[in-house]
Amino acid sequence: MAYASCPDEEDLRKDDVAPGNYLLVEVKPNWHDSTELLGYESTIKNNYVLTPFVKFLYKAMKYPNVPFFVCLDEMNLAPVEQYFAEFLSVLESRKLIEDGDTILSEALIKADIFNKYPKLALELSGKHVAEKTQNNSGYMLTSSKEEYIPMEDEYKELQEKGLRIPQNVLVIGTVNMDETTHQFSRKVIDRAMTIEMNEVKFDAFFDSNDELGYTDEPLGKEYFLPKYTSAKNALESIPEDAEWIKEEVPNLLEQLNKALDDTPFKVAYRVQNELVLYFVSLREEAENKDLTTEELLNKAMDGILMMKVLPRIEGDRDLLEKPLKRLTDYVKNYTSASAKIEEMQKRLDNSHFTSFWP
Repeated sequence: MAYASCPDEEDLRKDDVAPGNYLLVEVKPNWHDSTELLGYESTIKNNYVLTPFVKFLYKAMKYPNVPFFVCLDEMNLAPVEQYFAEFLSVLESRKLIEDGDTILSEALIKADIFNKYPKLALELSGKHVAEKTQNNSGYMLTSSKEEYIPMEDEYKELQEKGLRIPQNVLVIGTVNMDETTHQFSRKVIDRAMTIEMNEVKFDAFFDSNDELGYTDEPLGKEYFLPKYTSAKNALESIPEDAEWIKEEVPNLLEQLNKALDDTPFKVAYRVQNELVLYFVSLREEAENKDLTTEELLNKAMDGILMMKVLPRIEGDRDLLEKPLKRLTDYVKNYTSASAKIEEMQKRLDNSHFTSFWP
């Protein structure tokens, strides 16, 4: 995705192996707080210690029309709820502001830090500089050639608003579920889309094209970035179906919660919001243009069940025997969810315990 969307900008195409709009972060088992991602204030160095992740977010601010991708490799080697806590919380604050095109969040790192340590402008600029000086218009950067470099506008924004989650950044985590990794809490699952990639097609191995490279016609941001953060905003774009969706979606989710009676896995407003957002996104895809509104909602509901609802469910026979039977009836019109429930039921029958994860 990074290669496919990376424009022909010198700063973004310097590396043939890793596009400039891509960052790989190798998660370590000893991560138990956010310092490895967001950095920390050092009283010894009298500075704020930056991380590649923070520098990458700053870089994304410079290219607002380019999608930027972060891959947290093996993200559950450490407890996600601990090292990713601030990000998960700030993610909930995202909102579409009045101009209709900008999505803002609260600050991951407060503006006070960037005002307290203005020399961070040197490190974030990525330019070779020798020292800093100050004049009436603010801090300037002095290069080794004694050329004055104005402070970047993006850093001035950090000093005003702090470091927020740029709306063009997508965070993707790879996970393996085994005895060496940590399980996900419902807090994490509620804020993510879970995508299974465990299908293997050996006969297609030699025919696949794994060559990655830059393209002369990079895909635009509209293929990757969200337009809305709330169901209300999204429904305003489809007034012809809005009233039907407002009636049908609550009914579907109420039935789902009845199937989940006597379990801690019932869904709430976040799932409702994501379902509507997903439905509207599917509506905009050309491949779905011939689907009726009802067929499209079924497709969206099947996806939401697989990505946000079923990954929450785990337990023994006492907890899940009756709920799984009710879910079997509920998902009979949803192809993927139906197959997954059948798989989970087999695990429950064989080992008296089941979960979404194989």
